[in-house]
Amino acid sequence: MTKRNQRQVVDDRWAKKANQGRVVNEKHADKEVKPPVQAKNAIQKEFLSAMKEYDVVAFIAPAGCGKSFLTMSEVTDWLKKGFYNKIVLSRAVIPMGRSLGMLPSTLQQKFEPYLMPLLEVIWNRYGKGFYENCLHDGTIELLAPEYSRGRSISDVMVIDEAQSLHPSELYTMITRMQEGSKLFLLGDTAQSDIRGENGLQWLEKFVKDNPELSMHIKIIKADSDHIVRGGLCKAMASTMRPVCARRMLASPSTRRSTSPKNRPISCCSKRAF
Repeated sequence: MTKRNQRQVVDDRWAKKANQGRVVNEKHADKEVKPPVQAKNAIQKEFLSAMKEYDVVAFIAPAGCGKSFLTMSEVTDWLKKGFYNKIVLSRAVIPMGRSLGMLPSTLQQKFEPYLMPLLEVIWNRYGKGFYENCLHDGTIELLAPEYSRGRSISDVMVIDEAQSLHPSELYTMITRMQEGSKLFLLGDTAQSDIRGENGLQWLEKFVKDNPELSMHIKIIKADSDHIVRGGLCKAMASTMRPVCARRMLASPSTRRSTSPKNRPISCCSKRAF
């Protein structure tokens, strides 16, 4: 009998895994759809209604207003009911403050920590097994913005922390959407991690200057009065928000630079940016 080559056995095993992809136990394939989420205040009710009516909905609100919970609960229910075939999740790959540096392993494993607020809603609602199944069959995709150019999205896309996208980046993401698809933008303009005008601020002004876009795009804004997470979160946000607003007005970094280096690269007219 020929002695097995240990290295060859290991290589064959990895090759088999690469060809087979992720295999999730069938017991996790849950068909049950949870009861729909209920709005806790008027702004949440407006958002849930807009999700069904508009092509693009931007929910601009401080922490604790239910942006991630409402959005992911609703779109995951749509996926399970067969209303849409796929959910694409994205986020600006910009850390808050200092970074841990490069993370090892696959793109998915690098990107998942950034999307944890969205993924935790899926896990809590339908379990990690459902999420693993969706990744395996492609009905949930994690898409970094830098890999989106040239793509066409025909189902649902959710972009978290959209305030950390530059205007030209958000323009690119919006123009990925096909007829019948939906795009949900979540963020808080007071917590932007970029200098200058961010994507949500630009979009709000752009829709206001071009009223014909209001047929497709809905901007919903909430404040600390609409926080439902808890008393501490509401008290902190209510106290800190005026401070953040004064800092943004006082800081020279918030003024849009006109230098070619900071000018957005896009096929849009100058009026857009």
